[in-house]
Amino acid sequence: MKKSLLLIALLCPLWLFAQSESDYRTIKGVVMDSVTNETLIGATVMIDPDAAEVKNLGPKGTITDFDGKFELKVPKAVKYVVVSFVGYKNAKLDVTKTTEFKVMLQPDQEQLTEVVVTGYQQIEKRKSTSAIQTVKMDDIKSIGVASIDQLLEGQVAGMTSIPTNGAPGAPNKMRIRSTVSLTGSTDPLWVLDGMILEGNDIPANFSDKDNIDNLYNTSIAGVNPADIESITILKDAAATAIYGAKAANGVIVVTTKKGATGKMRVNASAAMFITTKPDLGKLNLMNASEKVDFELGMAGISDLTYKTDKGSVARILSEFDQLDVFRTGGFDAISLDAQKAINNLRNTGSDWGDLLYQSAVN
Repeated sequence: MKKSLLLIALLCPLWLFAQSESDYRTIKGVVMDSVTNETLIGATVMIDPDAAEVKNLGPKGTITDFDGKFELKVPKAVKYVVVSFVGYKNAKLDVTKTTEFKVMLQPDQEQLTEVVVTGYQQIEKRKSTSAIQTVKMDDIKSIGVASIDQLLEGQVAGMTSIPTNGAPGAPNKMRIRSTVSLTGSTDPLWVLDGMILEGNDIPANFSDKDNIDNLYNTSIAGVNPADIESITILKDAAATAIYGAKAANGVIVVTTKKGATGKMRVNASAAMFITTKPDLGKLNLMNASEKVDFELGMAGISDLTYKTDKGSVARILSEFDQLDVFRTGGFDAISLDAQKAINNLRNTGSDWGDLLYQSAVN
C-alpha cells in the first residue's frame, strides 16, 4: 500500500506537467522588411496586450535573433500576437490558424519623413544644422484662442509674446531674437505657404478708411488656426541667407493644410468661453461725495493754476462766478444756488466699472 501511494505521488507532477504543456502552442517565424526583404534583428514579438482573453496573463514575448527568426510558446487561449520594430508599422498575427509565419513589416513613413520647412527646401529634421523648431498644431490645440500669435505663447523656447495694447483680444507682437532695437523693428518675418507677409504698423493718417481697417492687424491676422498644419521657427542667422535682411529678427514659416486624394475629412468643432469683467472692488476708489470734496479742496488752493472748465465743481463755481468768494470765505460763503448745484453732485455718482466693463461671452 505504501509503495502504491509513493508511485502515485511520483507520477502526479508528470501528469500535471503533461496537462500544462497541452494548454500551450509554439509559434515560429521570421520577420523581414517588406521593401528590402532583409531580415530584422531585434524585432519584438509579444502577446497582444489589448486582447480580453489575456487580461489575467502577464506580459510574454521574445525578440528575433540574428537571422530574424523567432520562437514563442503562448497559451492556446491567446488568439493574436503583435510584431513591432522601431520605424515600422505593427503587424498583428492570428495564431489560431497556423503556427508558422513570414512577417513582412511595412515602413512607417510618418516616422521616417519628419521634415522642416526652411523656405527653399524641405529636409529631414535630423539633417538640419540650423536653429530650427517645428510646432505641430495637433500638439498645441487650445480652446478659446482666436489667433496664431496667442496660440504660440509659451510653445517655443526663446520666443516672447508682447501685447500691442491693453485692449481685450489685442494682437501680440512676437519676438524671437531680440526685444529692443536702436534703429528698426524687431518683428520676425512671417511666411505663409512660401509667401512673405509684410507687417502693418499703426498708420499716421487716420483719415484713410483702409488705415483704420488695418489699425490692429498683424501680418498673420485673419488666418484661422484650424487651417494650419505646422509652424517652423527659424531662429539663427541662417534665415537671412534665405530671405535676406528682412529675416534678421528670425522667421516664422506657416504651412497650411492641403487636400489629399482619398482622404477627405470633415471636422466640426465649437467652443464657448466667458471673459469676466475685472473686479474693481479691491481698488480704493472715491465715491461721488468724496470726489466733490476733493475738487473743492483743489479749488481752495489759491497758488495753483486752476482750470475753471475742468471738473463739475469748477464749472459750477465759474458759472455762478463764485470762485474768488469760495477762496476767501469757504463753501458757506458762496451763493445758495451754487451750494445746491454742488451738493446735487454728491448724489449723481456713476459706477464706471459697470459702465466701462462687462462680462463677454464668445
